[in-house]
Order: sequence, then structure tokens, then C-alpha cells
Amino acid sequence: MAANFDSLNKVFLKTIKNKNKGAMSAVIFDNEKILYSFYDGFIDKNKKLAPQADSLFMIGSNTKVMTSLGIFRLVEDGKLNLEDPITKYIPEFSVKSRIGEYEVTVENLLMHRAGIQCDLYPHIIGSSYDYSVVIDALKETYRTTVPGTMFSYSNLGYTLLGIIVERASGRPYVDFIQENIISPLDMEVYFKREEDLPDSVSNRVARSYNKKGKQVIDPLGTLVPAGSNTYTTLGSLAKIGQLLMNDGECNGVRLYKPETIQLMKTLKLYDDWDKELAEVGYGIYHHRNHLDYKTGRIIGHGGATVFHHSRFDFLPDEKIGVILFANFETAQPLEGKLELNLLNAYLKEEGYPKIETKKPTFVDFDPKDYAKKYDTAIGPIEFTVSEKGELVTRIRKVDFSLKLDDEGWLAATPKQIWAKIPPFSKSVSDLKFCQTSYLGSDILISSQDRFVSAIGELYYEPNINAAWLKALGTYEYPDKTFKWALQKTVLSLKDGDLVGTISIEGEKTEVYLSVVNDTEAIVKGYGRNMKETVFLEENNGKYELTVMGITMVRTKNK
Repeated sequence: MAANFDSLNKVFLKTIKNKNKGAMSAVIFDNEKILYSFYDGFIDKNKKLAPQADSLFMIGSNTKVMTSLGIFRLVEDGKLNLEDPITKYIPEFSVKSRIGEYEVTVENLLMHRAGIQCDLYPHIIGSSYDYSVVIDALKETYRTTVPGTMFSYSNLGYTLLGIIVERASGRPYVDFIQENIISPLDMEVYFKREEDLPDSVSNRVARSYNKKGKQVIDPLGTLVPAGSNTYTTLGSLAKIGQLLMNDGECNGVRLYKPETIQLMKTLKLYDDWDKELAEVGYGIYHHRNHLDYKTGRIIGHGGATVFHHSRFDFLPDEKIGVILFANFETAQPLEGKLELNLLNAYLKEEGYPKIETKKPTFVDFDPKDYAKKYDTAIGPIEFTVSEKGELVTRIRKVDFSLKLDDEGWLAATPKQIWAKIPPFSKSVSDLKFCQTSYLGSDILISSQDRFVSAIGELYYEPNINAAWLKALGTYEYPDKTFKWALQKTVLSLKDGDLVGTISIEGEKTEVYLSVVNDTEAIVKGYGRNMKETVFLEENNGKYELTVMGITMVRTKNK
């Protein structure tokens, strides 16, 4: 290995500094072995236990990769096909629909394009129960889009895949994954909550720490195939990466045919824009390459509970991968920065050529042609023509001017003087937008630091009736069961729009709603959690609002 360990160590320490309130661990691996590892902080502060190679961290949704491998094991065994409707295995499955009836296929679920909402908190968290209850719970939800179109990440979709694994194989999900993936690869994986882990591993378990560095219990403890309480080691997860790098073989053990893994790593394209926008193929993320050096694509996944965060990515062409684990609430942005810094440092040491930054060439355009408004996950974004004839927009109280480049992107420059001062200017550098048609929808696409995503759909005037106007106010959950998830929702009017300001997992987010009738409203926008239904119920002046399966009671009018 040409990369210098001291150089990588310096990058690690410089990136994390003294920010971690728990443990941060990382490995770089190739298709045969671990090349580099680094550990910092504590997995257990009370016992002063530092992370080691055999430390067990909760990996959350990185378990989805195992679920996908389970599905492809069954494909190889001839027990299911990707084109099968899921009702072949779950005949009792159904959702409500305002947009027609469609079959959902196994492939739709794998690619998060099934039109199934992301979460129903009461049915994916809690203590312990049969997670197949989500089948009945989904019957009360609505289809969000036509299957096979909008990418919208869905934990519930992967819970259904876990159920399909069970029914197609005749084995419990955990047993099937253990027998067909974990044991053959000699991995160490525990599908258990923290309190149920065996005493023999107690000193290897990464405990959970909140923003203040206090030890807590992670509430995401329900056994669902989406992940949540799956514990494993860095080296064990690296074996999954090596299996995928080597087209189905790891450490001399062949589990899959090469063509099966090639198919699994394929990104099925529905539209030309999918080359930039499609984030997930068959259970694996694609095209997340923000590196400074010329390489092939990055594929992998990520995982996040409330207090545990993990990243699992590799470059299949270069056969290099990186995994990071952390056990504290504020780790996620730090982990993403560390991943890029480590990979860039490694590629630099290996002598990879650097990507040359191309300066944009701006062209003349008529601002009126771009004066449009979009519903997005952060609220409406409107492009207007100023008195000076400039195309401008405002995002989170900051005004931007926009210029068109020769590739059809609108480059955004902050107008306020203070906004040009670091660190804010850095946070909005290289920001640009594209207005286009994608899978039958007029959408807004954003790009920053080579990360491209669909963020909004063409705005339409919301329907707001008297029932919802009477329901304005603050809603809170009556007990503490889900306080960590949905603390409260404030229903209000904002510039003529019906807005729900949701305090979710410690963060506030605004969703814009369009009323369907007296009891239902749809979240406007494009992407995760968009087009889901919010439910309202009024009984003798008592108002209840149901968001993501959690019913809250109005505690304050307006």
C-alpha cells in the first residue's frame, strides 16, 4: 500500500478534532483485506473503553444491504423474481389510492420506488413485537406515487421485503440472513436490542450518547429488516463490501454467481436524468461521488438511528472501500466529512489524478422563461424577475441572483454582504439549479459540490377549507412514548399556504400541505416523505392530527 498511515492519521485527527462525544471508528479496505484503521473516543465512557477492531456498533439501515442480498439469494434459488408483484407473497397487502390501482413489484421495493410512505413510527419502533403488523397499518395509508416513478426512501418498503424473505424462504428473516450470508462469511452480527445482547460482548458494545455526551438508550430498538438494532463490527461489514467487489466471492467463499452481483450493482434507468438523480439501485446507493480525484462511481449505503451513525461505501472499479461507525447523536455530518477527507487523502497518496474544476460559461437568457415556483422539502422556492431584470430567488431568508450557464444550470450567488462571509458563503458555494421534466413531472433539481438531487415539484395553489382553518394550532403527543421522534407539530398559515412545522428527532422541518377533504391533506413536494397524507380528526371541539402514524392532540389554538 502506497498510502501513508501517518498522513491518514493526521487527516482523521484534524477532521474530528475534539468534536466527538462518543467513539468514531474507520477502516479503509480493498477486496481482500483491511488496509487502514483508526479509532478514537469511547464506546463506553463509564468504563473508559476505547473502540477496537471488534467493537460492536449499531448500523441501522446498512442492514438494507443484507436484506437485498437475501432477496437475491432467493432469486438465485428460483424462489422469487424481481418482477413478481408483492401480493404473490403478501396477498393481504393493500394501500389506499387517489391515483389509480397499480401492482407493486419486488423491484419497486428494492429501489424505493413503490409509492409507499417512509415511516409509521408506532410500527417500526418500540420494544418488541411481530413487525408484520405493518401490513395492516399500511392499509390505512395512501399510495404516494405510481410505482416505478418517484424515488422516495421507505423503511416500510424494506420491512415488506423482510416479510417477503420470510414467506418465500419459509424461514424467519434473521435465521435466513444468518444461514445464507452471515455464517458463510464468518461475520459477527447481532439482530438484537442493546439490552438483549449477550453478556459475553458487554465490553465490546458501543453505548449511545446524546448531544450533551450523556449516555442514553437508543429508542430505535425494534427488529425490522430496515435495520435499527443490528450490531456488527467494521471488519464484518467490510466482508459485505468485499463480496460485492469480488462479484459474489469473499475470502475464497463463493455465495453468488457473478451475474447476480452484477445485476445487484446495476442502476436501472427510467429516464436520462436518472444518470444523475437515481440514488438507489437494488438496495445500494449509486453516484454519490464528491471526491476530488478521478475514479469510478461510489456505491454503498448509510445508516442512522438516533444516536448511531454508519457509512459503508466503496469504489467497485478501484476496489477500495471505507466504513465509518459512530455512537453519538451529532456524528452524522462529521462522519460524512471524515469519509471524504480520508478517501481523498488515500487517493492522493495513491497518485490518482485530480479532477479539474471547470469554470462555468454563462450565456444570455430571458429571466421570464425561468420565473417559476416550486414546492420543495424546505417550502416553496420561487424564481422571480427583479426590478433590474435579474432572475432572483430567496431561500431561508437569503436572496440569491441567478445566471444561466451553457449546460442549462442556474448558478446561485448570495446577494447580502453578510452572506458572502464564511462560514455561510462556503455553505452555499457552487449552488445551482436546473428546471426540467423528469418521469412525467416538472421538477427543480439542485446541485452543490457535485451532489445532484431532485428537491421540488412545480408549485400548485393549495386547497384549504374551513375544517383545516379551524384546526390551526399546536399539537403535541400526550405521553412520552414518541417524544424523541415527534415532539410537536404546529399547523399554521404562511403566505397563503397551509404549513405543518414538525419538530422531529430534535430538528424542525416545515411541510406544506394541500387539503383533500375535511380529514386529509397531502404533503406537497418531491422525494422522501413528500406526497404522504396527514390526517385530521375533530370530535366535540377536540382536534387530533396524525403525522407518520403518530396521533397528536391540539394543546393550543393558532
